[in-house]
Amino acid sequence: MEFKNNKYFEELEKNLKDSDFEENAKQYSGNCLKISIVVFIFAWLGWNLVFDTVFEGIVFSIISGVSATAILLSKPKKQLLKKAKKINKHLPFALMQISIDLNSGLAFDKALERTANSDYGLLSEELKKAIKDVKRNNISVPDALIEVASKNRSNLLKRSVAQLISVYEHGTKKKPGEIIRRIALEMLSRQKSESKEFSGKVVMFSLAFIVLSAIIPALFQAFITVGSSFMEIPFDGFQVLIIVGILFPLLDTLLLFYIKSLTPEFLKG
Repeated sequence: MEFKNNKYFEELEKNLKDSDFEENAKQYSGNCLKISIVVFIFAWLGWNLVFDTVFEGIVFSIISGVSATAILLSKPKKQLLKKAKKINKHLPFALMQISIDLNSGLAFDKALERTANSDYGLLSEELKKAIKDVKRNNISVPDALIEVASKNRSNLLKRSVAQLISVYEHGTKKKPGEIIRRIALEMLSRQKSESKEFSGKVVMFSLAFIVLSAIIPALFQAFITVGSSFMEIPFDGFQVLIIVGILFPLLDTLLLFYIKSLTPEFLKG
């Protein structure tokens, strides 16, 4: 199958373009492969410093290299999804401002510009780009908003843009921002539900972190200390040091990053 006809690389190409990467899909994939080879070599060297087994070391190195490739290839898409979450965080408040401005009689273009100049993070930046396209490139407001929605992976933004365009083109006889306001309130209600759901998970994650960071390391060290007096321990001193000083802290860090990844964007600072 030719590279240009491969759906995976077509998606990668679009993700790279929308993420403002300078490389195309072919160049990016080649660089990912080079990095994975370097990771394989360092994983192999690191394994040989700690363990003597060859086959397990090869398997570990291959897994490390493949994992590095998978992480790098998924990076553009993950960046876009992360950006979408940050946009969704501010979207209901931006829509609320637009609805208030429209209901007060302000023109749609002015309401959009006021929102772009407000402090709504990445959403304001995207709206500023749309306004620049309208002014500099003589693009219509609907086309500029569609371009913003198409470059981002936020379904809520796409829905909001569709409704904004409808209001811009057709309007309503009374209170043109009322429809926008209802969408904003619905999004705020959804954020409230997500906040309650995450609060329920925090307790479980807290217990898991205590077990992983305190109880398991303490039991392991007790096993090594007490067990070595009457039974053969399959770890030497250096391996125990690596497990206690590197492996357990690494697992704690990974758990914290996992909890952070599950935290709704609007609950972050």
